[in-house]
Amino acid sequence: MNISGRLLSALAVLMLVASSCSSSDNEQPAQDQPITVGTQTAEYVQGIASHSFSGAVSSDRTVNMSTKVMGRITQLDLEEGDYVSKGDVLVRIKDDNLQAQKNQVESSLLEAKAALQNIETNHTRIKSLHEQESATQKELDDISTQYEMAKAKVKILESKLREVEDMLDYTRLTAPFNGYVVSKMATEGDMAAPGQPIITLDQESIMKVNITVPESNISLFNYEDTVSVDIKAAGYNDGIGVVKNINQAGNRGSRQFAVEVMLPELEKNSGVKSGMFAQVGLVTESDRSIMVPKSAIIERGQLTGLYTLNDNSEIVLRWVRLGDESADGVEILSGLSEGESYVASVDQPLREGRKVSTQ
Repeated sequence: MNISGRLLSALAVLMLVASSCSSSDNEQPAQDQPITVGTQTAEYVQGIASHSFSGAVSSDRTVNMSTKVMGRITQLDLEEGDYVSKGDVLVRIKDDNLQAQKNQVESSLLEAKAALQNIETNHTRIKSLHEQESATQKELDDISTQYEMAKAKVKILESKLREVEDMLDYTRLTAPFNGYVVSKMATEGDMAAPGQPIITLDQESIMKVNITVPESNISLFNYEDTVSVDIKAAGYNDGIGVVKNINQAGNRGSRQFAVEVMLPELEKNSGVKSGMFAQVGLVTESDRSIMVPKSAIIERGQLTGLYTLNDNSEIVLRWVRLGDESADGVEILSGLSEGESYVASVDQPLREGRKVSTQ
């Protein structure tokens, strides 16, 4: 019985070893079987580059209202933020002296015109008598001189009246357009001085965005180019703007160039206000580059790579340097050459040296 038990035990061990070897032999070929992956061939494509520039919103027309006369402000009941309509009287300045001058000039002008009419009648009469040889040449010369002097006096007084009336226009400042008061530099009762701003107006609806562009990017802009505009504070997203002005002289210190982008006419309740932060976007064609889908990229810490195939259809992990990312994929700056095959989508565990079949 001892011998038989030992034989049975030895037989069982041999069977287990044989079974293990058989299982190992069956699994090894399965691990070496090629797996199927989707591949693509690297090729150059025309790239798209996106550029973004920061700026500020401002009104297309900003006017500083001032006067040419010295006088006390008698009416200025506006505050910053008030809305005004074209033609509204915004500021009145004391004009008593100018009104007195106007009355005086008008009286003198009436007198001069009456004298001119009288002299003109005499000039016509004496000229007729001279033609009939009933008046001397001296009489005709004298009346002609008086006639020319009377006409000159009327012209001088008419010019003086226009000058006074022009000065009076500056004692009553009216709004040149519909807009808003954005700054107030004086109050009622203050003394107005020639050329000194009293209030500042911004025109409504017609707005623009002022941006500064580095010298390395200014060549991207051309007149009448269409760009995208985002003004997040006003909820104005993906708006359209048109390049209307490019300053041909940049700042010598910063090497920045000023560019003006006009916005389409806005509704009164659009929410876009002067001084808001804006973002201007410009899309241009970039140099031809190799683009791969994002699904092909492998990230290991701070390193990025993708799986390529060698001549034996084996997987090789290749580290690459990435460029710009877009909806079309990721730009490869280095590490992958045109014509090389790579795994387009890594959706299963892969290891280097594994043979694959492509689709």
